[in-house]
Amino acid sequence: MRITFLTHFPGQGGSTVLLLQLKRFLESRGHAISVVVGEDSDSALIPDYQVVPRTASPGNRDRLRLYLQWVQRTKPDLVYTISGTEESNLLRFLRIPRVLHVSSLEQHEYLDVPFRLRQLQAYTECRTANTPDVLMRICPADGGVLQGFTAPYLLNPCFASSPDTIGGTGSFDTDPISVCFVGRLETFQKRVHWLPQIVKQCQRSGRNLEWHIYGSGPWERRFCEALKENGSAESVRFHGWLEAEGLAKRLAKADLFFLCSRWEGLPIAMAEAMLCGLACVVPAIPAGITHVLRTGGGWLYDATSPARCADALLKATEDRAIIQRKKTEAQRIARAMFARQTVEEQLSRLETGLKTLSFNGNVLDVGKAPRMRAVRAPVWLRRQLLALVRRVRKNY
Repeated sequence: MRITFLTHFPGQGGSTVLLLQLKRFLESRGHAISVVVGEDSDSALIPDYQVVPRTASPGNRDRLRLYLQWVQRTKPDLVYTISGTEESNLLRFLRIPRVLHVSSLEQHEYLDVPFRLRQLQAYTECRTANTPDVLMRICPADGGVLQGFTAPYLLNPCFASSPDTIGGTGSFDTDPISVCFVGRLETFQKRVHWLPQIVKQCQRSGRNLEWHIYGSGPWERRFCEALKENGSAESVRFHGWLEAEGLAKRLAKADLFFLCSRWEGLPIAMAEAMLCGLACVVPAIPAGITHVLRTGGGWLYDATSPARCADALLKATEDRAIIQRKKTEAQRIARAMFARQTVEEQLSRLETGLKTLSFNGNVLDVGKAPRMRAVRAPVWLRRQLLALVRRVRKNY
């Protein structure tokens, strides 16, 4: 079978890692795989892909026609969209089986995933998700023909090779508790601009925390400046983006994995950290995170402000014995959920499902199709009004 994957860009990120894992697995089963992307990346993880030239803005009909032409050149039997609003939009215009992966259920002023999924309901034959809780939300058991499969992370074995003896906290009286942030250093989803305030508030409490930042991104330089400005730089260590082996060795010596994100699905960094024996202090987001931690392994909190984030972290670090127990729980949960045999069995079920898909007959014409909406009309109008107010204030 010829399968063409679509994704927004091939750079660092959980969606790209998942695509690469699925590509390798399906190639090992004898399928021919092509990858088409809407935007290139200087840090591509995928070794072989095609980039659709940027001739117009996403959503433009000429742009959609060009993208479709590039997809059709790969002569696919099935198209599988991993990420990207433009890429999911294309599914409406294809006359072959279509699969859509849903990594998160994010809802904000720029994108409402549940709303968008309803617009795509008739134009997909199958949907996948990283965890079964998300799958139940996007493929309700209502007797419909839409199929669903779990497509979990097949994690690098170096994370699973961490010792059974959990490291980290060391001496209960003198050694710092190490807190790790792993991810892209940007402000909209990950809200890294909150971290300097969180670090400072934890310092003021007198709690002995040592921060480790793994990743890179557009806010990296400003992040360092903000730490120096509020006097908290000495408790934060930057490591940049590390290859899996190097990251696994460092995480195995740490205590907590921390996030303050606006939205998430199941961050691959969180799964890797749990395998290394880190307990999690993460937002209570109903899409992957809460499913993984439902029986232990960390603390869930409402990430509504930097102060709330700092309070959650301080509460989690009150008792080192509890941290150790949570760390052991996290590793046990991750080893059961991401065991290679378990994941490969799920991927095998997915492959079997892909081979049985058939086109449902629903397709639109690019020239006549209604525009896909990212959010509901009232949300869009409110965003436009606020943008107008900001422009007026700037000019006066």
